[in-house]
This record gives sequence, C-alpha cells and structure tokens, in this order.
Amino acid sequence: MSLRRVDYVDRVIIVELVRNSRVSLRSIASKLNLGVSTVYTRIRRLLAAGVIEGFTVDLDLIKLGLGAQALIEVKPRPQSLSRVLDELLKHVEVVDLYEVSGDYPIIARVVATDDVALARAIERIASHSDIVDIRVRYVFQTRKVRTSERLAALLQSIS
Repeated sequence: MSLRRVDYVDRVIIVELVRNSRVSLRSIASKLNLGVSTVYTRIRRLLAAGVIEGFTVDLDLIKLGLGAQALIEVKPRPQSLSRVLDELLKHVEVVDLYEVSGDYPIIARVVATDDVALARAIERIASHSDIVDIRVRYVFQTRKVRTSERLAALLQSIS
C-alpha cells in the first residue's frame, strides 16, 4: 500500500498515532466522526499493509545512561556493502544505520554509556575485515527534534 493509496481518513489516523502512539481509538474516532470499530479495522489494515510498522516511544538517551554518541562513516571493500551492513546490525551500540551516496556509503549512529565504551564499540566496528576505512564524528550536543511532530506536519501537508 503506497502513500497514494492511503486516503484522508487513514492519514488522520496515522497523524494521530504519530503524535501519540498511546492515543485512544475512541479519541481518533471522535475526531473523524467514525465508530471505534472502523478506526480499529483501518489501523489493522495499515499494519497488515506495512504502512504502520509498530508503535514506539521517544527516549532520552542521556537519562538512560547512554550519553556518548558518534556518527561513523564507513567505507566497505568493493562488493561487500551488504555484508558490512549486516555485520553492523549485529552491534548493539548501533542504533541507526543508513545507506547513503558517496565514498563512505554507510553511516552508523553509535551510542554507549561513556567515552571508553564508545571507543571500544568503534574499535570493534573498525576491525571488521570488509571495512576499508571509517570516519568518526563525535556528537557533543543533540538538539532534540520532535520527529513525530515533524512527520505529522509533513503527512498533513500531503494532499
């Protein structure tokens, strides 16, 4: 199911869930002037189609004791991109992984409890035999972007 096949009612449901994944079905139904069972059925359909992949919470990593972060640009050996991506997913410290354009086609966001644990994680990543080079960007400060609010606004702007 593509975004084009998602109708207005689906978009309103998605926006409400993006803003607050714990919102009640009754609250969504009242905004749309629909029955709760209709909203429930639509959410189940969006889940089955893979439009909604799950429900999540926003976390404060520092308050969880994960205050050390880095963005690692990874340059794999030729023909080993897929293998390196799979290997990086095995590292619990890798919380985001992107395949991008350029000489370093992988960017990994790595989090750890402190600088020592972060350095160890980076060393483990760099030691992979299919990795030619890495560039590390240490994160000194994070400006909190309410991703859910931005996505909700973007979805509302799509006609």
